[in-house]
Amino acid sequence: MTVQTPDRRQVARLSVPWQLTGPGLELRLGRLLDLSSMGARIEHPDLLHEGLVCYVDLPPALGRARLTGRVIWSRPRKPAQTFEGNTRVFYQSGLAFVEITPEQREALAAALAVLQTGE
Repeated sequence: MTVQTPDRRQVARLSVPWQLTGPGLELRLGRLLDLSSMGARIEHPDLLHEGLVCYVDLPPALGRARLTGRVIWSRPRKPAQTFEGNTRVFYQSGLAFVEITPEQREALAAALAVLQTGE
């Protein structure tokens, strides 16, 4: 018998394909993994503390909008091998968008539409 845990999300989230987050974001400190109308999941090299406010820059393929998010959770993921042969731990964090303007909401909706159609 399998027990299913109910999904606590208020809205569906969409995975962001790697090719949409590729080159052109040299200053990024993390990688956008999932996106929804209420928040995002990111991967990054250092722990982010709950409550921290940070920016999510949507990649060019999704419209180049900057959104403000607050860290809701952050946890370590499996260690990864670096080019130098060292092992490094990466983290994933869930962000809730805060103080979204109507223009940002419109850009976010357009980005989600791109992810839904897979174009």
